[in-house]
Amino acid sequence: MRRAAIVAPVRTPSGVEGGALTGMPPDWLATTVLSAVIERSGIDPWRIEDVAMACVDVGAPELGRRAARGAGLPFAVPGFLTDRRSGSGLQAVITAAMMIQTGAADVVVAGGVECASDPLGHDRARSVELANAEQVARYYGIRRAEADEFAVASHRKAARAWRQGTFAAEVIPVGVTAEPPGWGGEPGFDTAGHRISRDEGVRDDVSTHTLAALRPLLSHGVVTAGNMSAHRHGASGCLVVAEDRLEELGLTPMAFLVGWAAAGCSSDTATLGAAPAVAKLLGHTGFDLDEIDLIEVNEGFAVEVLALAREWDIDPRARLNVNGSSIALGHPVGATGLRIMTTMLHELSRTEGRYGLEAIALGHDHGIAALFESADTGPTVEAPRGARFHGVRPARRPGRHRA
Repeated sequence: MRRAAIVAPVRTPSGVEGGALTGMPPDWLATTVLSAVIERSGIDPWRIEDVAMACVDVGAPELGRRAARGAGLPFAVPGFLTDRRSGSGLQAVITAAMMIQTGAADVVVAGGVECASDPLGHDRARSVELANAEQVARYYGIRRAEADEFAVASHRKAARAWRQGTFAAEVIPVGVTAEPPGWGGEPGFDTAGHRISRDEGVRDDVSTHTLAALRPLLSHGVVTAGNMSAHRHGASGCLVVAEDRLEELGLTPMAFLVGWAAAGCSSDTATLGAAPAVAKLLGHTGFDLDEIDLIEVNEGFAVEVLALAREWDIDPRARLNVNGSSIALGHPVGATGLRIMTTMLHELSRTEGRYGLEAIALGHDHGIAALFESADTGPTVEAPRGARFHGVRPARRPGRHRA
């Protein structure tokens, strides 16, 4: 089976409600990020065969096709939509990779976008997830102060990444004073006066003192608006390409998809939505967590990430969300999974690590996870299943964030 390569992953900055991206049509943002992927990679648009687009907004069923047209792709490129809640962007990459692996296509664009005010809504499911987060906090003995400290660390790590230029390679500034290439526009749509070049909502000045002043969302609870993720607008995209076509197309891969899994568990007690997917993925691939250089977990709730760190017996201050995540960078639902992958792969390349693991809770009792291998580590030596127990897996170049 052919390996699926990830090429030119990029993202827009995340925008807060009422910020620069508010009111932007989803196909406008999708067109912007797809155009950037094509420009960054240098691919001939006529070699792209399909567009896998993620968007949780049910009002955009033809977004993939419209984004393809807006980015100047041929009319032969159909485009389609994927939806797996918070993991929709990652699912778009996975679906594109499966098309590559099975030979259905050689080059597919994967993208994710979110422009809706609150695509998941304040429904019963949100209440269930909040109640589960409080149960998790009680079960694992996570105090309010710990959750607030984790949230502060997320903001400070993201702010530091911006100060040090870490995000420069992955973020495409969105200047909406002009239309993106190929954009036909909408009647009455005025783009003048907006520009965003970095993530809105990242706060370098936040402290545990300021977060302590927030009221818990449930009486006597741990979760507040400050130690959970907030909705954002944004988009992410990449090329997914067959490894045996890279040289012919003149493309340089950033990583390869090693494996993925989605799984659920009983919801009778406090549950960690991402945990069963990670366990299933590691079981399928034969990896252990201590072989992973970077771990990215979506920060839906700080208490859930802290609980996962305890469950996995890892230090949350090392190799876990090293540049912050959704608490600081926000949660553009349809784009979150691809945004996390983009940030992780750029950091993996920058620090010369080899393996990166992404995990997202899709609810309180199920999740999705994917494992990626950096393309900067040289060719992989194929080993028979179970060979890791006999020491024949090729030596790994450790990243700088390993504990």
